[in-house]
Amino acid sequence: MKALLCYGDSNTWGANPKDISRFDDQTRWTGVLQCLLGEGWRVLEEGLSNRTTGFDDALVPMRNGKATFPMVCDTHRPFERLIVMLGTNDAKSRFRHQPDAAADAVEAIGRMGRDAGAKVMLIAPPPLRSPISYIEFEEERAVSFSRALAPLYLEVAEANGWEFLNAGSVIATSPLDGIHFDAEAHTRLAQAISHILRR
Repeated sequence: MKALLCYGDSNTWGANPKDISRFDDQTRWTGVLQCLLGEGWRVLEEGLSNRTTGFDDALVPMRNGKATFPMVCDTHRPFERLIVMLGTNDAKSRFRHQPDAAADAVEAIGRMGRDAGAKVMLIAPPPLRSPISYIEFEEERAVSFSRALAPLYLEVAEANGWEFLNAGSVIATSPLDGIHFDAEAHTRLAQAISHILRR
């Protein structure tokens, strides 16, 4: 059985854009992916709301994705595959780094996964859309920041020989809050990932 570790934020956790409750196992993209891949795979969910690529959050502790990944890695090893989908929370106003810093952080996470023996897939999250319902995001900057991630992540993936998916090419964030995925988007994302894994 192949173990697949999915490392992400609230969109991997399964936040419902309607009320920020959690979608059930059958609705979250990780659960849909498990069904699509079948019994030969074990999908390991590691989604955490407010997780950044690699930056400390003074308001929400323990959300630095790069810093906490070694613990997650040790918890689940051995695993054959790693999916990293982070970057949305880096667009918050209280973080002032540029998109290339987010790309550097996800590259560091991917390399740790590779060093643990996993084949890596890097997913660029879909861009945020207006209107954004959360005051933590300065809308114009946040949308611009999120749109810049896909080409940077593609460069990282190509430089390291990793698989890549631009999630914005198959899904969009919900118009309800501009950030999270609705149920249909979870399904479409899982289908796109499954296609890459089976290729």
